[in-house]
Amino acid sequence: LSKGRLLFELDQRADALTALDRLYEQHKDDVRVLYPLSLEFERIGAYRNSITAMTRLLQFSPAGLVENAPIFLQQRAYPLRFRDLVTREAEAVRVDPFLYFSMIRQESLFEEGARSYAAAQGLAQIIPDTARWVAEQQGHPDWSNELIYRPYINVNFGAYYLDWVRDYLDGNLVSALVGYNAGPGNSEYWRELSGPDDTIFVEVLGVNEPRLYVQLILANVYHYTRLYGSP
Repeated sequence: LSKGRLLFELDQRADALTALDRLYEQHKDDVRVLYPLSLEFERIGAYRNSITAMTRLLQFSPAGLVENAPIFLQQRAYPLRFRDLVTREAEAVRVDPFLYFSMIRQESLFEEGARSYAAAQGLAQIIPDTARWVAEQQGHPDWSNELIYRPYINVNFGAYYLDWVRDYLDGNLVSALVGYNAGPGNSEYWRELSGPDDTIFVEVLGVNEPRLYVQLILANVYHYTRLYGSP
């Protein structure tokens, strides 16, 4: 833990997270360690690791269902990280903030330095081409891709793109979530196959990933709404 903490202090975030990932793997089956580990991860700003450790702890809970576990544990598994920023950007594009929190949790577990195998980046996992396009639409001068890791830019760009995809797909938010994950063209094609019923639409998705993506986000929305009531 001290190595990861030191690397964070030296602003070597990627190496720090690698060290913390190893620490989590060493202790992921020890219920006595997971709780203090999650708290320490949170304290140093390693939110992905904190959520992962807390979610793992809840799996060992005799309560069974997540919603039967102590509330303070649930809220650490479903936190409102970057609360003011996420709420502001969601409301600016007329999206329920809980849905945007749910989406960011699914995309990155609130890890601002996250990068996927498909080169999606930051909290809202935006690929470079999309980031460049949004920057052009918003008139950002001297855009460079490194800026996408800044939370206030990433969350703004993610909300902007989700809003654009929703408008492109006739205002349907479920279609927009699929479009955000798998591309608006694919979402449009699957919607043409399914018709207006959202349940049928999710079932006809030709790729498993967007189906699971939507299902997990909706599950997140359930937990956020149940735990917090209002953003």
